[in-house]
Amino acid sequence: MIKFPEHLSIGIIILVCMCSAVTSQTYNDLHKDSGRNKKSIAQHRDHMRSQTVWNALPGSSRFKYEGGGDAKGQQPFAPQSFDQTDDSQGSHASPTEAFMLEGMLENQQGDVMQDVLKTIINKHSGGQEAPLLSTLVEILSTVQYFLSPEGLESEDRCTADVSAYLQGVGQGQMWALQMLDASGKPGRSILQGATKFLGNYDECLGVSHTLTNESTGQSRVIKGGYCHFKFTLPAAITNLTNDDDLLILQINNNYIQWDLCLPNSCNDSQVTEAASRLPLNGTGSSLMSAYFSKVTDWKEDSSAVAAVAVLCFIVALSLVGTLYDVISAEIKSYRHKRDNEFTTGDRDSGVGTHNNEVFINNSQQYKRINNAIEHPEFQSIRKDEQQNEGLGRQLLLAFSVSRNTEKILSTRTGDGNLGCVHGIRVLSIAWVILGHIFYWDHRMNYENLKDYYGWTRRFIMQFVNNGTLSVDTFFVLSGCLLTFLFMRECEKSGRGKPTARQMAIYYIHRWWRLTPLYVIIIMVYSGLLDHLIDGPLAEVKNIIDKDHCWDNWWANMLYINNLYKTDEMCLSVSWFLASDMQFYVVAPLVLLPLVYGFAWVGYCVISGFIAVHIISYGCLEWQTGGSSLFMNHAVFLRKVYIQPWCRVGVFAIGMLLGVLLHRTKCKLKIPRYLLVLGWLVFLAIGLLCCYITYDQMREADRQWGVNTRIAYQTLSRPAWALSVSWIILVCCTGNGGVINSILSWSAWIPLGRLTYGAYLIHTVVLSYTSCSVRSLRYADLALVSYHFIGTFAVSYALSFITCVLVESPCVGLEKVVLTRLKLKR
Repeated sequence: MIKFPEHLSIGIIILVCMCSAVTSQTYNDLHKDSGRNKKSIAQHRDHMRSQTVWNALPGSSRFKYEGGGDAKGQQPFAPQSFDQTDDSQGSHASPTEAFMLEGMLENQQGDVMQDVLKTIINKHSGGQEAPLLSTLVEILSTVQYFLSPEGLESEDRCTADVSAYLQGVGQGQMWALQMLDASGKPGRSILQGATKFLGNYDECLGVSHTLTNESTGQSRVIKGGYCHFKFTLPAAITNLTNDDDLLILQINNNYIQWDLCLPNSCNDSQVTEAASRLPLNGTGSSLMSAYFSKVTDWKEDSSAVAAVAVLCFIVALSLVGTLYDVISAEIKSYRHKRDNEFTTGDRDSGVGTHNNEVFINNSQQYKRINNAIEHPEFQSIRKDEQQNEGLGRQLLLAFSVSRNTEKILSTRTGDGNLGCVHGIRVLSIAWVILGHIFYWDHRMNYENLKDYYGWTRRFIMQFVNNGTLSVDTFFVLSGCLLTFLFMRECEKSGRGKPTARQMAIYYIHRWWRLTPLYVIIIMVYSGLLDHLIDGPLAEVKNIIDKDHCWDNWWANMLYINNLYKTDEMCLSVSWFLASDMQFYVVAPLVLLPLVYGFAWVGYCVISGFIAVHIISYGCLEWQTGGSSLFMNHAVFLRKVYIQPWCRVGVFAIGMLLGVLLHRTKCKLKIPRYLLVLGWLVFLAIGLLCCYITYDQMREADRQWGVNTRIAYQTLSRPAWALSVSWIILVCCTGNGGVINSILSWSAWIPLGRLTYGAYLIHTVVLSYTSCSVRSLRYADLALVSYHFIGTFAVSYALSFITCVLVESPCVGLEKVVLTRLKLKR
């Protein structure tokens, strides 16, 4: 039995799908020239029928394509020689080869493929397209084999399935047509950046056809497999775009992705070999990779199983805690009701005696007199209550869903609450989510990238471009709250100064406050999300740095992931947590001098932090050539953006604000003229930080100089921190007016408690929604708005769930442990 090369079989399918993309106009143009050399072909018909196809195949020297040169004026995706008549460009195709190809085509099944290929060959049978025709000879000779019964009986499963696929298409069988229909075709908006030709993922994977061998009686199942082919951008496309449009393509989709539905019995190496034999040299493109989508089972992944087990344990623990809370509350209610019934008679008379004990009715408060012995019923109740307040009860109640929900949704606040902080938190996290939506989505699933980037040049959109300032807002809040609360607690204590034990608790509390939920999110992100995502863009989920999390998880737990292997960071947004923790570690350099009476030392350290920020930021910007998110962004993110010394100045400004609020007791009388002047100055600074970049973004060829970019990047963050600090200062000291009323709205308080979870979870939500789409989407204001609102709502809903199940219980456990330690003292 002949064993035919399986890589050519898949090349057939690729060619069929490519040919299906030829427009009707191109077909008509080719058809007009179909009769040019019919006479010369007929002259060789009888002679060629006596020869085999293999003896007529051109030699290996014929497989040489014309490429390079100036592509201007050529057809996109076409070899340079297609519309040329210069004999020096290559050898002519012989009438013998042309006749042979036509003869082969006469025996093929499937009129569409036959007609399209015939017009291509007839048009150029007398030209100089020998390399192309030689390739077609090889491919079409393969077609003869695959359309024969021998192809169906091939020992190679991939070859046999492809043969059945081709014959099924020619015979109009539905399953084969579904596979062809599920394959991607070139669509619209290619010059807009839509270089991903996606197929119907679900239709492809839904194909399942049982084929029975009539001679042997054996049957096999042919199933669809979704295959990705990635090619470099052809020069025909890049030459049609200006520098700005080319930059858009290079940053986002610097390749063409063509997805086909092929039998899943083929493997990655076979499709790679087949695609590598396609005539791509003349198009200016080359194969980058070819591979099938992998449908994974989470039950076979130990990390996914572990994640599910941990989540189930947390849910079970919460159920037990909730049931215990409900049952114990019912028992307590029953006992109180019984006690009320027991004392009803005594309360009616006002005075009652029992076993030499006298109770006096005094607003339902009963007093024992004459040192009488308490009634056994009351002794039992009090004894039970004391036992119920044991360690086990407190630990279980920490996981009570009802209690934790009440705590989260409560609008009550404790002493020292800075009301406007909650509103600023929620608005800032909304800004973060909006910025990430614009940054993540366009890289994966928007077809009109050129229009999308056109939006970013508009004046109103500059606040999205500069959305990174929202992170600096969180650093200001962090520094302010830490300093204000630390100094307030020291002032409330008897000594007025922290002890070594209190400083140890200071660090432990911060680590325990952040880490439990952090671990859960990393576990889900690296273990489960990979299995939840599916679709034609699921392979883009390499943004889920699963391997990095396995290798460098310990760096996240130690909060040094913004310093150690920053190009292999697990959960990219976690750099903020690392920087924030590092600022907490060094904050006592300011806090301790302030509470020990050396305020000038603390102020000097704050000034030093600000100086370090400005100097280091400026030097690093100089080294990277004035980099930013829109210029050399990869280097900017790794070497500048996430580094703690480039953010510590903002945190220091927040600490200075916290000192001021504590010194003034949040009571500061600001003259009206200074209040108006302050609003004008700091509002102008804030707007300038957000919108000054319009000066360079409004035109594609208008760019700031290096020095200007360095100055903006270095000074914009401290300037923004000052603007935010002014808003907090006037709101917390009673000078905020309507702004304070908005930011201090009680509805912000529950949402503010969920901000930390929303920050971590929204990246998981975006990864899922961006990688699970089935087709490219046309971006417009409505789509982006719905996506933002949906992501914001889902992130907060999931944050609420994780807060009830993880965050709040951990806070409760910490409180139980600290209370026990305090009682032992």
